[in-house]
Amino acid sequence: MKRALSIFIFIFLSAASFAQLSTFKKNNKFGFAKDGVELSPPIYDTILPFDSTKKICMACVKTQKPANKFIKTNNMIMVCKYVNDKNESLVLKVKNDTVNYFALHKKAFDYYTQYKDYVVVSARDKKYVVDKQLKQITFAGYDEIIPSSIKHHFIVENKTLGASYFNGVIDKDEKQVVPMEYTHIKSNPFDTLFICCTAQIKLNGSDDVLDITGKKVQTFNRHIDNASKNFVIHRVFEPYEYYIIYDLHTKKEKIINAEDITYLGNDNVNIKIKGKYFKTSLFKLDELKILNE
Repeated sequence: MKRALSIFIFIFLSAASFAQLSTFKKNNKFGFAKDGVELSPPIYDTILPFDSTKKICMACVKTQKPANKFIKTNNMIMVCKYVNDKNESLVLKVKNDTVNYFALHKKAFDYYTQYKDYVVVSARDKKYVVDKQLKQITFAGYDEIIPSSIKHHFIVENKTLGASYFNGVIDKDEKQVVPMEYTHIKSNPFDTLFICCTAQIKLNGSDDVLDITGKKVQTFNRHIDNASKNFVIHRVFEPYEYYIIYDLHTKKEKIINAEDITYLGNDNVNIKIKGKYFKTSLFKLDELKILNE
């Protein structure tokens, strides 16, 4: 009896998993259907593919761009809806207004396919984040916003009057975690750290490491390429490129003449020397023979 019940549940869940939104074409227009039942009429000129989770796509129509009497151009453009697997479409809140059609720009496809949990949406020259259920996460517009590898955190960027770009970090409640005063930010999800660079905006400025509470846990005048709770990886560019591994516990440094050091997490790295890669732990650098040659 239990076996039969298990088989029934498996078949039911399998059938449910395949009952996904599909597209159909009629009279050179596209619409949506599910289990052979039409959910929306064929009104779209094109429908972009669903993302890898099969939860969201873009459905687009051609429309007339506002005429410009000074420039004679083709005024037809594509505007799109974000549609989820329930045939619901995104309505984005922008200041005191809402937007439900969005321009089809060159990064639009990447913005809804490259992140597992989020979609980056462009509206009125600003960017916002929604989840794959089309729930709006951020309401303040930014010039750029990227979901961080640290869950529920986003790297944001705004342009200043002086044409410089400043980066910071916000959480899912739009609370500022890292102030908007850096030129580049990367994240270490293994130790939940943000590595923040001030190159080109501060004379002799420091690079900083902050935790997810916004606390500055490390600061150095040298460029920080990456960092963990145990080590800091510095990259030096002058008079030639090399790396310095700084042990936060012993306070000792080790110079490494490498073309690249990629942080893999949990204090493991890939070191590229003379075109070859060597995987090792930062705790075991002395055991890597090529570094002692």
